[in-house]
Amino acid sequence: MNYRHFPLIDDCKISALGFGCMRLPLVQGTEDIDKEKTRELIKAAYNEGINYYDTAWPYHHGKSEEVLGSILAEENLRDKVYIADKCPVWEIKEEADFDRILDEQLRRLKTDHIDFYLLHAMHASSWENMKKLHATSFMERAKKLGKIKHIGFSFHDSLEVFKKMIDEYAGWEFCQIQYNYLDDDGEKQTSNPGKQALAYAAKHEIGVIAMEPLRGGLLANPPKGVRDIFAAAETPRLPAEWGLRFVWESQEIVTALSGMNDMTQVLVNCATASASFPNSLPQKQLAVVKQAKDWFESRIKVPCTHCNYCMPCPQGVSIPDIFSAYNDASLRGAFEADSPKSVSADYIKLKKDGKGADKCVGCGLCATKCPQHIQIPDMLKEAGEKLS
Repeated sequence: MNYRHFPLIDDCKISALGFGCMRLPLVQGTEDIDKEKTRELIKAAYNEGINYYDTAWPYHHGKSEEVLGSILAEENLRDKVYIADKCPVWEIKEEADFDRILDEQLRRLKTDHIDFYLLHAMHASSWENMKKLHATSFMERAKKLGKIKHIGFSFHDSLEVFKKMIDEYAGWEFCQIQYNYLDDDGEKQTSNPGKQALAYAAKHEIGVIAMEPLRGGLLANPPKGVRDIFAAAETPRLPAEWGLRFVWESQEIVTALSGMNDMTQVLVNCATASASFPNSLPQKQLAVVKQAKDWFESRIKVPCTHCNYCMPCPQGVSIPDIFSAYNDASLRGAFEADSPKSVSADYIKLKKDGKGADKCVGCGLCATKCPQHIQIPDMLKEAGEKLS
């Protein structure tokens, strides 16, 4: 395993690959975490050199923190790894909520401290609210008490807002942004600040954690068109390896979080991490990645990562699954002029089960929670019309 360092944090080496705990393996047919399968993955990850484990209050409906904490305690790994956890800023209504939630997170994690603590999924309005509620003062106080060790934020907004957050508080030690070869250009996007954010963070000596390096698995299991591009390269690699190597090409990235839920993913990604270094991809290989990006950008309809922050829907609409069906249909060419009428079997089943876009009443609650700033009601209407 290769290790990297946060510029502002001494004596702390972090594995280039971090273990994301948002997509843990489930007991078949349920939404319950399969603890024993998760245990084997975490033990294997640790044995392969991963020492950074990232969780959050809402992951797996609050069970991610509990399962991670329990496994680390039972396997005597807590003092051998770093835990990253996040303050759910949408739950903070008054200042007392900060301490209440942090204490509950410590209880769930079975620990007396969290190594890396972040304000979760920050954007322009949530930052303004956190300033009013003195969030950074709370974090500084928690750090003095030893409840957290390092202060950071995870982010889903424009480059302009990213710079504003850094400029307005001098105590950030690290940050977390969505970064992959589809989300690398902050000038073109409103929800992910891209390479420009890496440069701005580096200017302020703030280390960067990359989340969604494989776009929720999309870049690890791409359509045939992208697989063909990679297969034709002079140096053929698995799609996941191309995606991760692109992220690790940037020296500003301290670790890339991967939500691994089977043993093959753990072992393959760890092997890739051990063989990846900053500024090591020749221009020919970067051009291959650019080809893959262009292919995707010409076909993806909705920039949904299946994070499930929009769920549950009060009307029972299965929002991420609808967007997955819409993107899948587009990626396989279903909407091209010479293609037969697009019908998605997955979407037909969702409608039959009462979870289709036709159940949306346009309340907009989901859109307020979306870290990608997707106008969800509008896109549900479009997806429903195209897929029906």
